[in-house]
Amino acid sequence: MKKQVKKNIAGVPGGTQKSVKVAKSGLSSWVFLGGIVLLALGLYANGLHNDILTFDDNEYFQNYPEITHFSWKSVQQYFSGYYVIMYQPIPVFAFALNYHFTGLDTFPMHAFNLFFHVFCIVLVYIWMQQLTKNKMVALIVSLLFAIHPMNVEAVTWISARSSSMYTAFYLLSLIFYTRYLSSGFKKQLVLSGLMFLISLFCKAQAVTLPVVLILLDFYYHRKLLSRKVILEKIPFFILSIIFGLVTVLNEGTIHNLTNGMMISYNPLDMFFMVCYTFSFYLVKLIAPFQLCAIYVYPPKNGIWLPWEYYASFLLMSVAAVALWKNRQNRIVLFGAGFFLITIAINVQIIPSRLFIVTDRYAYMPYLGLFLIPVMLLSKLKTENIIRYNKIAPMAIGALLVFTIVGVFAVPARNKVWSTDITFLTDVIKKNPPVGYIYRAYGNRGFAYKLAGRNQEALDDFTAAIKLDSTDSRSFLNRGLVYAALQNNQAALYDLNKAEALNPNQPLIYNARSQIKFLLKDIDGAESDSKKVLELNPANTDALNTLANIAFNKKDYTSCENYLTKAITIQPEFALGYKNRGLLYLQLNRPADACSDFVQAANLGNQEAKQLKGQYCN
Repeated sequence: MKKQVKKNIAGVPGGTQKSVKVAKSGLSSWVFLGGIVLLALGLYANGLHNDILTFDDNEYFQNYPEITHFSWKSVQQYFSGYYVIMYQPIPVFAFALNYHFTGLDTFPMHAFNLFFHVFCIVLVYIWMQQLTKNKMVALIVSLLFAIHPMNVEAVTWISARSSSMYTAFYLLSLIFYTRYLSSGFKKQLVLSGLMFLISLFCKAQAVTLPVVLILLDFYYHRKLLSRKVILEKIPFFILSIIFGLVTVLNEGTIHNLTNGMMISYNPLDMFFMVCYTFSFYLVKLIAPFQLCAIYVYPPKNGIWLPWEYYASFLLMSVAAVALWKNRQNRIVLFGAGFFLITIAINVQIIPSRLFIVTDRYAYMPYLGLFLIPVMLLSKLKTENIIRYNKIAPMAIGALLVFTIVGVFAVPARNKVWSTDITFLTDVIKKNPPVGYIYRAYGNRGFAYKLAGRNQEALDDFTAAIKLDSTDSRSFLNRGLVYAALQNNQAALYDLNKAEALNPNQPLIYNARSQIKFLLKDIDGAESDSKKVLELNPANTDALNTLANIAFNKKDYTSCENYLTKAITIQPEFALGYKNRGLLYLQLNRPADACSDFVQAANLGNQEAKQLKGQYCN
């Protein structure tokens, strides 16, 4: 007798009902993932209009003209040069596209960064689901990645887009490699290599990927010393070596490794600082408070480092013992190994940079640490349901608390990154007053100066000078503030100090020439302006000062020549037109004077508008 096949309401044979449940489960997991993405978008929304900061952001658009003059020739430069001491051609290409289409509008820049964070969230889910075969584990890891406050720096800071971009292609490489391990199709291995190459073009930190691939081989019980496994990795290691050499051969990087070395630390200090580095990331994983963009190297009290550097050795010892006790557990070894491999590239074994740790370095490495407790809890559910039922409520409560922390902490950190003043105030507040912090005072002082808050600017430049009296910029900027406050003698003193520290800076001579002119030191003003033109022949301010000097000397021919040259160099030089108009009035050339007043008025010069109304009706 023929068996009758039962049908469900959708017309699917009853034997496939389990498949329908799986499909529904898969659909619901993507719905939950969509919710995580929407949560991330909401948390980061208040940072989409943050400013371009003087913490690297401005350098891309001020110091590299090829970024603001996009062309195919410029693209070649992106792939052949270094930017802010890094080889990162694809992120730089993205900066150029931002500027080409929307100028210095920060919304598209931040939206681009946020897009890559969201893209990474989705990729984290896909890879974790492949790795664990558990959608709930993948969702929880994706949630932790999406909302962890340590990740704000990598997302909200415009310059840090290389972190999320390299992570995205790194994850794609891992996804294709994991598929290769499951299917054996060489196409997946080739795609993994291609994604790795793109990741390397985003940031040099991607060089760790071949070691992570070996870790994946271990996780999947492959024979690590087999001929096939070794041959697969050779192209990956070759790429890592090439890009590693490209990175360290940069002149700025070599400077950091030699002249930038912190020689005040002995080998024992360096050992404890390495322990502190790993401990820092472990502590901030579960307690992401007092975060900061800059964590300076510790000042020493005599021969001693701060106490937490010694305590970090105890924490690392406890972590090492815990790892040893779980040495048979592959998920623990994989998660810990992933963290250690990907974070190790950023550990300052030799103190050669100006900050010891940074938040953004944890962006991808934390995935390994997120995975361990979530996967262990999932495993416990299948192996010891009674114990799981006791632990699960606490785990759910901890996840809920951490989610609430993220919901409040992420927008709060976004606000810190909103302007130079808020950002640098945070840096100053959370660091000891060591030498490097003079830059924070100096940059915040400059921001106060631009905002017209001269007294606060003056205080900050003075603080910067106390921390480092060898930087000419602090004296120059304080001199400019004194000039704005009409304290010309104090301005002259600071500008003289600035010139002694940096005799080849046109801005110093230009500012000093104007102060000397106001102090009736005409010869000194003329000498400084001519020095400016030696250093920068196209400086219109110096030409204008020389024109004023010539006018006072009744050398009207030289005065006209200087002003005409300045206008030729800068056709929108409103002050030049206005001053030349005044010269023409003196020379009884009213038609020429009116022509220049009209031009200056059209360019926005208010005094020229008044002169136009007075002489040109």
